[in-house]
Order: sequence, then structure tokens, then C-alpha cells
Amino acid sequence: MPLKTIVKVGNITNLSDARYCAGMGVDMLGFNVVENATDYISPKSFQEIRGWITGPKIVAQIVGLPSAAALDAVLEQYRPDLLELSTAEANMLGTIPLPYILVASTDTALPTNATPAYVMIAARDTYTGDIPTLLQITTLSQLDSALADSQVHGIALEGSNEIRPGLKSYDDLADILEALEVD
Repeated sequence: MPLKTIVKVGNITNLSDARYCAGMGVDMLGFNVVENATDYISPKSFQEIRGWITGPKIVAQIVGLPSAAALDAVLEQYRPDLLELSTAEANMLGTIPLPYILVASTDTALPTNATPAYVMIAARDTYTGDIPTLLQITTLSQLDSALADSQVHGIALEGSNEIRPGLKSYDDLADILEALEVD
């Protein structure tokens, strides 16, 4: 089902979130692939989830990547469509082999020769550049202002942990995605 704007849901850690979001028509699903990071998903768990979903592009969230060499393993084990990184990773990597989402804030200076597909900012921040912007929101009350902002090209949401396997509360995520459905 089509949504009113581009939607990326990040920090996916379970099949329930991935299938729900894919079924709702989100454009991108993000997975934290940096070992020992919060919401890290192992290559094995990721492959199990990926086998059940079709449609959304896969985003490898690599904020906190320890070295440029670690990216090769990420690309091989996860085979993402896009990367999500901060200026620290952009500067460390130099050449970025895939389209990417740059996590930024109001005072973030884009790295020299940076050409991200999107800049992702928190709801409290602003970005006035020419690169399409994804605005991170967490509640339905933030949605209307995000959609009304001409600088915002889409929204970024986050998945959450299951209460136990197969049991999950979608609360704000469901409210936001349902509000985005095209009538």
C-alpha cells in the first residue's frame, strides 16, 4: 500500500517489525550491523529475516564502524542496498561504495565531496542543503509538521524489541504508518 512520503524504519531487530513494515509499504528497512552496538543484528539473524521480506531496500546502519576494512565484511554478509553512516565513517572510508544516508545534525558539516542520497536529521534539528532530507520522528504528533516542511523529503522511524518472539506492541509506529497511508 502506498504511503504519502518516503519512509525508512531503522534498528530492525526482529521479523515482526520487518514484515509489518514491509507490508505497510515502507521504502527502506535499516539494520544495525556494527557488532557490540545497541540493536546489533548478526548476519545469521539478518539472513533469516531477509528471507521473509520483499519490497523495501535494505540499509546497513554502520555508525560506529571500527575500521574501513570492516566494511568489506558488512557488504559481503549483509548485501545492503544503502549504507547509513555519520561524518566520522564518511571521512574514514573516503570512497563510499553504495548510495548512503548521512546521519547529521544542525551543526554537521558535510564531508568534502559528500554525495549522500539522503541526509537524516532529528526532529529538533534543521538542514538547509540541497540533499533530500529524512526527518527522524518518534510520535504521531510530529508527523504533520514533518509532512508540511518543504525541506523534508521523508521520515525515519525506529523499530523496537519484541516482548517475546512473535509478540509485539507497535503503538506509535503503527499510528504513524497508518496515518501515512494514501486514501
